[in-house]
Amino acid sequence: MAKYNLTWQASDAQFLEALLLATGGEGGATLQDVLLMGDAVDGTVYSLEEVTEGLEKLTAVGCVTVQKNKLSLSPEFLEEYEQATLDEGLGEESARLLEKLLHQKAITTESIEQVRANVLKKYKTKNYYQQYLEQYGG
Repeated sequence: MAKYNLTWQASDAQFLEALLLATGGEGGATLQDVLLMGDAVDGTVYSLEEVTEGLEKLTAVGCVTVQKNKLSLSPEFLEEYEQATLDEGLGEESARLLEKLLHQKAITTESIEQVRANVLKKYKTKNYYQQYLEQYGG
């Protein structure tokens, strides 16, 4: 049986924040756009492993959806995030807030296996990541 990383990492929240900024909270963004946004925000350059594991976990818990070659935040997650920003007020940094929200979500081996088999199987994470590196020299 494959081993999965079932704990949230700081890079997961950073990736989520980059996706939030890349999409403006609506619509979808390419992986390249998300990676560029992460780099623009705080100089974060993700490894392929961070991107792959992060996408698996974020999709498995229902924060991110994948449609064709675009990544989107799920309406449910956007609603949770909006509510949390209202509850916390503007004093809370968005990355910290996203981390708090993620820590409330449990990742299971089954959900990651399901995402790998059904959602990310067709999404060519490695290819998109490679294109990003070739174009922007990560």
